Amino acid sequence: MKKLWLAFGLGLLVWSSACNRQGKTDEVDIIQEYVSKGEVIVADSLPVALSLDTGCGRAVIRKAPTRPVEVVFEVKDADWLYGEIMDVSDTANIRISQIIMPDGSGDGPFGRRIVRDLPMRGTYRLRIGENMMAGDAWGGDFYLELCLGTKIPYQSGCNYFVRNDYEAETLPSPIITSQEEFDAVFGGAAVMGAQPTPIDFSRQYVIALIEPATDQAVHLVVENLVKIDGKLILKYRREVGDKRSYSVRPFLMVVVDAMYDGPVQLVEG
Repeated sequence: MKKLWLAFGLGLLVWSSACNRQGKTDEVDIIQEYVSKGEVIVADSLPVALSLDTGCGRAVIRKAPTRPVEVVFEVKDADWLYGEIMDVSDTANIRISQIIMPDGSGDGPFGRRIVRDLPMRGTYRLRIGENMMAGDAWGGDFYLELCLGTKIPYQSGCNYFVRNDYEAETLPSPIITSQEEFDAVFGGAAVMGAQPTPIDFSRQYVIALIEPATDQAVHLVVENLVKIDGKLILKYRREVGDKRSYSVRPFLMVVVDAMYDGPVQLVEG
């Protein structure tokens, strides 16, 4: 029995330390249904205007060698951007060179993917071209996807554990909206004087992910929570360490205000 309680306590300490980890917010993979690419836009001296009114915009753009492409888009109420150049070979000399803000300031260069905050409202411009310091001039068709989102505030759920009598390997849904549903999966315990994160299901809900028991040191770390076109996308990473002398069930838990509702998608990066 002492060994059992020791393993239990060690598991809680591992989760408590994981609550204090900070996840970086890069390399975000947005899962979208594939859409028809439609007509090819031939970029000339005029900017390519891309509509993002529905959250995401996609286009196939034809670029001439040595001639950069400028893509223009409007930001009204978003504060986060994800963009990616796709459908080109790994050796193609093309990248997102710069982003120009509404006030004229800029940032860059980037690679084929850009993930960043949008600090102001107005017209943004992306300049896409070759890296003139390395590689040959490149021309051809590339597929560009841009998505605007809103960062959602959340609080990590700390000092909880998956109940021993919860036998399912996964949760039927990542969203938990009632105390009864929550208590069927999780229990709480104070660790080193710290109490479990309070949750008020009358005005909050929980997004959670659980995995089968393992003797490896597995940490599921939240990187960000973003709302795009009505869908909440939680990006997390899975860190695996050494084996331990006991087994615990890895899990991820965040507490979100009920005002930020919508279907939830979990994306491992």
